[in-house]
Amino acid sequence: MDRTLCLLLSLLIVPFALAYGQRKLSVSATVSPTFSHTTYRFRYFYPESDGQIVEPVYLNGSRWATGFSAGVSVIRDYAPGWSYSSGIWFQQLTIRQERQPTAGEGTVSIHKRVIRFPIQLNYYSSANRLAPFFSMGFLVDLPITSRVVVKRTGESTQYLRLLDKPRPIFLGLLGAGVRYKLTDRYTVSAQPVWSYNFGQLGGASTHDKSFEISLLMQTAYAF
Repeated sequence: MDRTLCLLLSLLIVPFALAYGQRKLSVSATVSPTFSHTTYRFRYFYPESDGQIVEPVYLNGSRWATGFSAGVSVIRDYAPGWSYSSGIWFQQLTIRQERQPTAGEGTVSIHKRVIRFPIQLNYYSSANRLAPFFSMGFLVDLPITSRVVVKRTGESTQYLRLLDKPRPIFLGLLGAGVRYKLTDRYTVSAQPVWSYNFGQLGGASTHDKSFEISLLMQTAYAF
């Protein structure tokens, strides 16, 4: 197995294993609407043709993408107010733009997808039901096959695949929001989160500056 994949699995499994050996354990469902900003530098992406006649997708300059993340996390309380968490999420971000003038009228949508592994340190500053809630940490993204949808005026819509390099992408994360304790077992939280994309290891030549703004919402159940 690839060493990088082994490392990522270790980073995910170790917090889970430690958490299950303790009483102060919570499992949370997570959803996060997301806006991503990327500055592209004359990038051409070539979808898999699957026997079709396809056109390259050209991106240059500032682009916003919208999407979401969703998944599950395990949270371990290890000191009053302090916890760490890890999990597995799915993220999809969509970029839309007009087709190139030489290709004809229509639009192109790129649905970029990753499997995301968050590793976070969390702090809430009060034992009250409602308390400020802060997080910091990093995210590890594993790209999976993206989808490209080409809508052409007067022609059929194309549904294509866009393969990405399977190397992990690393992001730093900072969040600040509120945590509300519904009962002794149920807690909800909401955090505006900012994350910065550091790119792939060894991928400096193909890295485009990127950051994300999201609203991380979690519902946690304590055992």
